[in-house]
Amino acid sequence: MKSEALHSDPSLDPTSATKGGTLADRISEAIGDNSVREFAIRIGVSEGTLRNLIKGGEPKLDTAIRIAEEAGVNIRWLATGNGPKYPNRQLDEISQEGIVYVHQDQFNEEYYLIEGYDVVVSTGHGAFNDETGVRRRLSFRKNWLKYRGLKPENLKVVYAKDNSMEPAIHSGDSLLVDISKTTLEDGCIFVLRLGDDLYAKRLQKLFDGGIEIISDNKEYKSQVVSADELPMLQIIGKVVWMGKNLD
Repeated sequence: MKSEALHSDPSLDPTSATKGGTLADRISEAIGDNSVREFAIRIGVSEGTLRNLIKGGEPKLDTAIRIAEEAGVNIRWLATGNGPKYPNRQLDEISQEGIVYVHQDQFNEEYYLIEGYDVVVSTGHGAFNDETGVRRRLSFRKNWLKYRGLKPENLKVVYAKDNSMEPAIHSGDSLLVDISKTTLEDGCIFVLRLGDDLYAKRLQKLFDGGIEIISDNKEYKSQVVSADELPMLQIIGKVVWMGKNLD
């Protein structure tokens, strides 16, 4: 069947602004933080085609449908700017303070809850809470996790203490750790166990087979684990995201 132009209805003209902006604006919003190239691959069009739509080009109906399905948005909202952004769901209320309350089914469809453990990961000289347990859960958008290639079952949240990784990590920051990523990558931040202590540090391979444990805060000296001492070192996982306090 021949694809129809999405703005065959004048109200769907991609350059016509509604309260939700132009169609091009909504396509850009639907893509969000995703790479334009990767999003284009996922919906089966060229990167040039998708960039043209973002600039106001005329989309075909089947392309618009694929954009909506991939982004998880309502095709009516994408096409017209009217109705709820997400299909079959309505926002309960937006308070005067700007807090958005949503239905439970909307939350469950859009987010994963990642377990936050009662584990303090030292960025200084090491700290460990023996009474490990789930204290809270942090929500992450499913689309974001998919874009980053992260699987919820491999993710844990722990909490930083001390200042040796400043300015990258501050005391009290939440660290999202992918426990499936235990292969050392030079310069990346990992949560590791050395003896009985847990740390969040950058790691660097050494030519002699050892590993250098590096603090971003230059007031703290690097530690070297020799090749003979490596059995004492366990890489728990790679830090893939940090949540920061503003005070």
